[in-house]
Amino acid sequence: MGKTSKKLIAIASVFGFLWVTAGYAYALTATNALNVTASVISNCRIKSVTDIAFGNYDPTDVTNPTDALGDFTFKCTKGTGYDLYVTGTRSMTFGTDTLTFELYTDAVRTNLWPNLSPGVTGTSASNADDVRNVYGRIPAGQDVGAGSYSGSVTITVQY
Repeated sequence: MGKTSKKLIAIASVFGFLWVTAGYAYALTATNALNVTASVISNCRIKSVTDIAFGNYDPTDVTNPTDALGDFTFKCTKGTGYDLYVTGTRSMTFGTDTLTFELYTDAVRTNLWPNLSPGVTGTSASNADDVRNVYGRIPAGQDVGAGSYSGSVTITVQY
């Protein structure tokens, strides 16, 4: 046997010994539980609001109101009870003139959006987005001058 062969056998023997030793070193184990906890909070948030833009209003038309649509998207933690309402004066101004409007929960405009609690109540069935329409109407025949009217109300999600 040559010198190179003896070296290879010696190296192979050392690796074989380490491999066998390594196998025995990991044959036993110990375990213990690692507990994991979290507290899920009840929460609601308004994600987005689509403003109501009535467009052109003709105060000389005493028969036909001007309608428009907006909406808001909110979400609450699953199982969280909520109360929705819209606060603020339902009017727009331009100079000294005031143009009134109303907000409804339904397309036929028979159910007003409440302006205080309790409003529209419910319980979130999931954490998914909930979109609510806001149907606006300016009554016909208001005595106002020409101009660009604006105003603001506040959408509230109480939980």
